[in-house]
Amino acid sequence: MKQTHNREAGRNRPEKTFWLGLRPETLVMLILIAVLLVPLSALSQPRDSSYEGGYLAKLRTAAQLSQADLGEIDPASETMRLASLGLKNIAVTLLWDRANYYKKVEDWTNLSAVLEQMTKLQPNFYSVWDFQAHNLSYNISVQFDDYHDRYAWVMKGIEFLRQGVFFNTREPRLLGRMGWFIGQKIGRSDEKKQYRRLFKADDDFHERDRPGRTLAERDNWLVGREKYLAAQVVADAGVPLKTTPLIFHSEPMMMAINYARNLESDGIFGDKARDGWELAGEELRRYAVREIPTSWDVPIRLGLREAELARAERLAAELETLLPGKFAAMEAERSAALTGAQRQALEVPPLDRTEDQQDLVAKAEQAMKVNWPMVARDAPADVRDQAQRLAADYIEAQETAEIIDRYRDIVNFDFWRATCEMEVTDSALRAREATWQAEKDYEAARLRPAKEAFEEAFAAYREVLDASDVLRSDALTREELIETIDQYREVLEQLDEPFPSPFVLDDVLKNE
Repeated sequence: MKQTHNREAGRNRPEKTFWLGLRPETLVMLILIAVLLVPLSALSQPRDSSYEGGYLAKLRTAAQLSQADLGEIDPASETMRLASLGLKNIAVTLLWDRANYYKKVEDWTNLSAVLEQMTKLQPNFYSVWDFQAHNLSYNISVQFDDYHDRYAWVMKGIEFLRQGVFFNTREPRLLGRMGWFIGQKIGRSDEKKQYRRLFKADDDFHERDRPGRTLAERDNWLVGREKYLAAQVVADAGVPLKTTPLIFHSEPMMMAINYARNLESDGIFGDKARDGWELAGEELRRYAVREIPTSWDVPIRLGLREAELARAERLAAELETLLPGKFAAMEAERSAALTGAQRQALEVPPLDRTEDQQDLVAKAEQAMKVNWPMVARDAPADVRDQAQRLAADYIEAQETAEIIDRYRDIVNFDFWRATCEMEVTDSALRAREATWQAEKDYEAARLRPAKEAFEEAFAAYREVLDASDVLRSDALTREELIETIDQYREVLEQLDEPFPSPFVLDDVLKNE
């Protein structure tokens, strides 16, 4: 009975609460966690249309790193990344391996599926879109015999890039790559005639890409130019451009130039060809005034080289007026200080100099070197400050012109400017059309008309070269003309006629 009583008493006794049963240190930890949840919640509040979010959301917005800033949000992509439980990078690595395997065994269905999974896991990784688009358009397309199938895979790569642009609206490189594929892969492949024709007729692509695009606007080079112009808009909005700006910003110009050249290759001349070259000239002028960053941390504009040289010449004239005869006097003084051995070495023709004489000449030229800052340092005290300011401006103008010149050489700016200026002239249009007609006549064995057309072309080319120093001295222009002259020789041989002497383009042949 006593035991029963105790059990009943225990049953009626109030139980200890959960909190009283915890160890003190555990209770303290739980309280700290609860306290920390308050600032953590404030820090990590998401942004929506009516609320700018917590501190982290504000930082992402300021740096434009949030998904909403980078591009469209894909719920399936977000779900897959959450389901990977932090192992996203491992999953992507495995998928890259599977993609390479499926490519090797030519399992295109599974390859497409793997690519889709990769883009779901890493929708904002530029290399995924670029590398795999190149795989589709360049590597896989060539595995097929029928050019229709090859074209279909080329377009798969371009569509893959469009998908990447959708999820990366702040990545100008993807738009640029899309423009490159449309221009270069379609316009320069061995199957370019077929590809260009199929591309123009590809209603599905053009309706998705830009509804209402006319048939004339469907030229692959014009569409490629559109993509580069759109990429420039993104870059100009302040998005960091993770590629070479000089080359990137030259692409709209090059797309327009290729469009004009392909018109002529297709046998389209007259006003249509002139319009094409005028478009190319407009793009070149736009490129010439665009500010281009340089490795010297001095932004340049390619079109300002002549202006900088003129400024340097004007400053040199001001310095000469301020310090008359001082520059020539310093040159004479330094020349007089040369040793006898140095003077003798300078008199030896460059190709005949020994190694010791070359060393003496190098030191002599360095010793004789004079520039305006050196002259300004020795100027009279009352004009020294003014002379040094003018000398510093002179050096700045000279160095800027030199930097511009180097950057121009990289993109062959002088040649393309001369080309765009000349190709709109009647002489150039006549030369191109006559050359095209001559080649067609020659292919059809119409030798007499071919001979006459070649001679008409050469007369027009004479006018073009006489009007342009740049084209007259350009090696590529000369090579192109020599190829045409060689065809003319073949025509004459078949007609059993001698090559004319003098020849209207003798200067081109002399430099061969």
